[in-house]
Amino acid sequence: MATKKHSTPSSSKKGAGKTNKTKNTLVKVVVLEDVGTWVRPASGEKFYISNAAEMPQIDFEIKTDAAGPVQWSWKIIWDAKVSGLKEKPRGKLIESFSEVGSAQTEGTTWRANLNNRTLGGLLTVEAKVEKLTFKRSVYILGKNPTKSEVSAFLLTIPDTVGFDKLLDQETGTKHFIDLDGEPIVAFDKGFGITQMTNPAPSFEQAWSWKENIKAGSHLYAQKQKAAKSMFASHPTPAATDEMISNETYSRWNGGSYYHWNATNEAWERKSNILCDPETGNIGWDTNNENNQNKSAEDLHQRDQPTYSKGKSGQDKDHTWIYSGVCYADHVNGN
Repeated sequence: MATKKHSTPSSSKKGAGKTNKTKNTLVKVVVLEDVGTWVRPASGEKFYISNAAEMPQIDFEIKTDAAGPVQWSWKIIWDAKVSGLKEKPRGKLIESFSEVGSAQTEGTTWRANLNNRTLGGLLTVEAKVEKLTFKRSVYILGKNPTKSEVSAFLLTIPDTVGFDKLLDQETGTKHFIDLDGEPIVAFDKGFGITQMTNPAPSFEQAWSWKENIKAGSHLYAQKQKAAKSMFASHPTPAATDEMISNETYSRWNGGSYYHWNATNEAWERKSNILCDPETGNIGWDTNNENNQNKSAEDLHQRDQPTYSKGKSGQDKDHTWIYSGVCYADHVNGN
């Protein structure tokens, strides 16, 4: 696990992050502002959401002889930066999340409760009693579930048969980057284990792998329902379970997998889609004259240098597309 190093400030002073010389660790230089004298937690201390997606127990305690009550306020912020799936430092900022709350206690201790939600990032807590003000910041990070834990959770959600294949395809059934303990973030604003982009995940859905899966499985069920509805338009011959899965996987990523061949009176895979076997969801429309009479290897060599640019890499000379058909084939190992 990578470490973030900070100097420990005395009361009413700022502490700046220091350089870490340990190899293969991640350093974030952040200035934490502390005010007042605290018993606990330590400034910049790290706490972890468990692999069961449960919030850590964090007790904030101030040191004072002032009479209560104590007014507490908190704010948690997370700057979501692109990570990809690899264990490496993050890229550009693509979205910022924040949430606030308040509480009151008679004593000098408050056990953090972030509106009963699972949230991570930089948590700053402020306490006020009489004319005194206290402030302290800590980090809340996350730990990945095991594949068996994810599988067990999926069993509690209806209509998720085959969804485990999607999770493995999207993130290898992983929610956090171990290097920094923050959720996986894709360049297209896909967050966490399901990499959902539309609808956009909430702050909690980005940090809780269980809430992320709940949201993703709801979308999966919608795609599956749409697939079955499509097949119902031509019920004979009946669609197989494999066909329903293919259509659902394709719609999850974008677009239909099958089309109805009126001549053969059968559902058939779209014949105009040629897939790049070196990728998960990239291919070519063979009806496009720029792609005709070329092999997948030829087209890969022509277009692969532009893949990293995303849609901006698609032009009249590089006519590759993101394809749900190719995505479904890749999920099934085809």
